[in-house]
Amino acid sequence: MNYLEDKTMNKDDPIVAEVRELRTQILKSYDWDFHKMSRDVMKRQWESGHKVVTRPRNNPPSGATIVSATKSTPLTGGKR
Repeated sequence: MNYLEDKTMNKDDPIVAEVRELRTQILKSYDWDFHKMSRDVMKRQWESGHKVVTRPRNNPPSGATIVSATKSTPLTGGKR
């Protein structure tokens, strides 16, 4: 458990405990490989026959600048 979970989640909450237990079981079934789990979920989603919605990437406006605590980087019109 990280610092934030320790400060914000009630350790005795049965719902939180159940979610954490299920999360552990699911990841364990994929040998703790998040990418393996994600690929399987996406595969099952596509194979389900249900409409899959893919949202377009939300690109920043032309001339925008990424600002961080250490530096400011102008964006160019390519991949970030």
